[in-house]
Amino acid sequence: ERERERERERAAAESRSRMERKSGHKHAHFVILAEFDIGLGSVIREQVPRATGVSDTFLAEAMLPEGSHSRTEDETVFMLPLGKSQDSSNGSESKKAASTSLHCISCLLAKKDESVKRGSITKAIAVCSPYTFLHAFRPVIRMALMALLEDSSNGRDRQVVTELYESINGMKFNGKEELIALSSLQEALVRSARLREPHMRPVKDVKIEINWRNQLVESTVPPVVGEDEIGEVSVLSLVQTFPEGFMQIFNAVLLEKRVVFIGHNLGAKEVCSSVLGACLLISPPLIGVKRRIFPYTSLTNLETLLKTKGYIAGVTNPIFSQRSQWWDICCNLNTGKVELSESYGKELSAPAEVMGTTDTDSPSKGKASEASSGSGGAMDSAMGGFSLVDKYDSEFAAEVRMGMRIGRGETWVREMFTGYVQNVVDMAFGDAGVSQKEASALSANQTRIRMLKDTQQFHRHAESRGVQKSSGPCGSDTAIIARHVRTLQHGVTSSKELYGILNFLLKTLDTKEKLIQLLTFLPEAKGGLYPIAVCLFHRKKAIQDKALELLRKFDDFAEGSLWLSSLNFFLLRTYMRTKLRKMEAEKKKAQQEVTKADTSSEDRSLKEGQERDKNT
Repeated sequence: ERERERERERAAAESRSRMERKSGHKHAHFVILAEFDIGLGSVIREQVPRATGVSDTFLAEAMLPEGSHSRTEDETVFMLPLGKSQDSSNGSESKKAASTSLHCISCLLAKKDESVKRGSITKAIAVCSPYTFLHAFRPVIRMALMALLEDSSNGRDRQVVTELYESINGMKFNGKEELIALSSLQEALVRSARLREPHMRPVKDVKIEINWRNQLVESTVPPVVGEDEIGEVSVLSLVQTFPEGFMQIFNAVLLEKRVVFIGHNLGAKEVCSSVLGACLLISPPLIGVKRRIFPYTSLTNLETLLKTKGYIAGVTNPIFSQRSQWWDICCNLNTGKVELSESYGKELSAPAEVMGTTDTDSPSKGKASEASSGSGGAMDSAMGGFSLVDKYDSEFAAEVRMGMRIGRGETWVREMFTGYVQNVVDMAFGDAGVSQKEASALSANQTRIRMLKDTQQFHRHAESRGVQKSSGPCGSDTAIIARHVRTLQHGVTSSKELYGILNFLLKTLDTKEKLIQLLTFLPEAKGGLYPIAVCLFHRKKAIQDKALELLRKFDDFAEGSLWLSSLNFFLLRTYMRTKLRKMEAEKKKAQQEVTKADTSSEDRSLKEGQERDKNT
């Protein structure tokens, strides 16, 4: 009853959201024009349709980064709170603040003009939107900027900014005025298929059209964009920039430490990209990282920055690198080096029992606390709290580097981190498997787990995890299915256990929707249906038959067929041959039963005739 009530509440919330979008949804809430004035510095010239309510000083500094007067172009990203002053915005950890913040992209262009001081005109336009795919606005913003720089006559600024505001709010999604939201199950399915070529995905990319002065500006965005995925973000580039230190960055973001990306004499766009990429090191599965980001910031915003727990900030001013009391980890984009503050370094090298809390106060007990009391926990204490974590991470880092060397792309790198974080989170909640490998991993991660449980994002995740584990078509079986999938992916200990898992899945997954939910636990980055398909080679025929029966269920609908087609050639050929033999055997058996039935019918008729003759 409680599960049904939650489903009804979610359905009602989605209905209210759709109504709100229809009644007054805006693609752009604000369009802002800023300009560098030789006498006044960075100033705000126009705000359409009205003032944002945030101080002009903050907006100007966010849109015109330090040194912008000496650049021909640049770009920044920032968060804009709705209905709040800036002092209570970017640093807020409240859910309300996060849900009422706009995502803003500001593009800057400069034009040489000998008639003005410094010999150039520098302008920037920012678009503030509830959407995170900010890169879709970049082309039309640049077109508006070029129109302004070509003609800066009186009254022209307001006209162009208003025109841009109206053009963006007339934006079309696949020819429609509104972006059609996918169900949570569809979103999960799309994420699981991100490694596919676009034409092979279960849902196609969304085509965006913006009409600017009778010229159609087109772009595409994925059908599902993560909550913390802002703009065109590249985790791959971040790893390439910090090839030796990217796991230190990962842990700092995961454990809500203060992270600074500094790029002296670099464009603000580069530091923004690093901050936004760092968010995706842990999101998904942990979401809400954007609540503590400052993609570009400066000394004028220092007070707000330092009030924010676990901030991730991008700066170009070298003074930040000299103030180690302001950060826990400093990532230098110029050198590719990562530096830890003295206090953070001491925290990581402290014995395990000194760092963090015990498991008795955590949302998860049992396996985690048992592992920490074993020999691994003692070794962790003796060697320094994070030493075993570093060793565990080094294997993962080597796998990521190897994948990049052989040509793996952005999506693969993201999936690797998503899976890695999910494993750590599962261990923190006591959902790790029981194999020797998983027990060893649990022991090595005890220090990180204790520190993770002290973070706000972990507690937010804990609140939603219970609902997630019982949601969807599979209901209360969702958690069991997820655990069985992890067991299949990490290796089963016995034939009896494997048979039990396959039999449970066959009995439970009796609808298309339930089968689709299973696919969401089988992302292609982890082999897709491989853990099930490989059972076709098991030495026991009963297990082969169960695996074949389960795989055949996916042949009956498009999404399942896509997953089957992603199997490697050898597995796919084996499945097709095994299925064909099974179908021929079934057909032969059916024919035999028909023949037997016909023979029996003839025998009965003959017998009945004989009986009639006898009676006669």
